[in-house]
Amino acid sequence: MVDHASSSHDTSRPVAIVGAGYLGSCIARALCGPVVATTRSGRWRDDGEPPDHVQMAALDVCDPGLDPGPLLEARAVVICVAPGRTQDRRALYVNGTRRVLERLAEAPLQRVVWIGSTSALPARDAWLDERCTERPGEERGQVQRDAEQVVAEVAEARGVPWWVLRLGGIYGPERELSRIYRRRGAEPLPGNGMAPTNLVHRDDAVAAVVAALSAPPHASGIVHVVDDDHVPRRVMYARIADREGWEPLAWAEPAPRGAVPRGKRVSNLRLKHELGVRLRHPTHHLGQ
Repeated sequence: MVDHASSSHDTSRPVAIVGAGYLGSCIARALCGPVVATTRSGRWRDDGEPPDHVQMAALDVCDPGLDPGPLLEARAVVICVAPGRTQDRRALYVNGTRRVLERLAEAPLQRVVWIGSTSALPARDAWLDERCTERPGEERGQVQRDAEQVVAEVAEARGVPWWVLRLGGIYGPERELSRIYRRRGAEPLPGNGMAPTNLVHRDDAVAAVVAALSAPPHASGIVHVVDDDHVPRRVMYARIADREGWEPLAWAEPAPRGAVPRGKRVSNLRLKHELGVRLRHPTHHLGQ
């Protein structure tokens, strides 16, 4: 077994980024030491050139014959995969995660970081923190929970510290809020728009991963990665429409007089207190 305490600051060996897409490529850029980053094609995002400290490798986590190759030298692994249009979520998140971690059984890992989603939380009208054990009702969230369990079980069986980072909806460069929330057709949006938002800027998501990788060796667990702003979707759309000079969005139902947000509000206190992340974009209107 690796001596985590003595090797936790060893930066001579690479960090593996499994899934160097929109977020994973930014994580790779943010790290100072050597990085092995993977995509299914083995090419850097948008066929560009990776930074000098990043080595690219082809890896499909859904391939039963997966060969971890250069990842076997990694000191830490960040699993940051996202389903394509035709990929099965359970095959990717649950089976793929288990396959990667099991194939890295001989790697001298000091840390596992798995990027998940707040969809792992139930759709309840409440503040929800990492102590929430209630499973979500939707299949998408259940898959997330099952994958989280795989991470914890496999990592703990090897004595490797782990983090599951549950990210809210990501926005930022190339995914500006005006694009995410742009008006889609003339039909009113369903409901009254009073559901809270649970979002995070890409830069703050990257900061959370970097903090997780450098956390003390004894630290493990689940952390919610969202910003401070939980305004209702209705308010968010109104802000964007006002800023862009668009016509206000129509909703199927009016907002009740004196209405307050009703729905899931994800707490980020552990992100701040345990990982020490100071949000650069705590509110949506400050993070474009």
